[in-house]
Amino acid sequence: MDKLRFLPVGLAVQGKCCLIVGGGAVGTRKALTLARAGAAVTIVSPTVADDLLEPIEDGRVQWVEGSFLEEHLDGAFLVVAATDDNGLNARVVREAGRRGALVCDASSAERSHVIFGALLEGEGVTMAVFTDGQDPGAARRTRDEVRDLLARNRPEGPRI
Repeated sequence: MDKLRFLPVGLAVQGKCCLIVGGGAVGTRKALTLARAGAAVTIVSPTVADDLLEPIEDGRVQWVEGSFLEEHLDGAFLVVAATDDNGLNARVVREAGRRGALVCDASSAERSHVIFGALLEGEGVTMAVFTDGQDPGAARRTRDEVRDLLARNRPEGPRI
């Protein structure tokens, strides 16, 4: 029997300190997902994507403008390394792991304790598609295929 690399679970993050290092497209997606789940999200980056400006302005996401420092990890429950610098991502993951935080390295499933699935949400239903961190694009395509299949097979419209 094949072993699972990651166990698909729901993780309650409401009110938990979640740190994202990197303010580009990937960091933005992770920050917005965590904020929607009620996490206390802080993003550390010299710059952030435009999609984060409104959540920062209304207080759903905190932005520490600048470079990552180890003290940014203080109190973090979950840490996401989402920069385009593989060495920095590895350092963030290593230090966060030493402090007991759950870690996701957006550039390396092998260094991750946690991965994010491609979410499909609807009326009281959430489904996630995982590819063991190997191909996030395939996860998104599969999610979209399932969404389209459900839409075609439900005359009253999709629940998801």
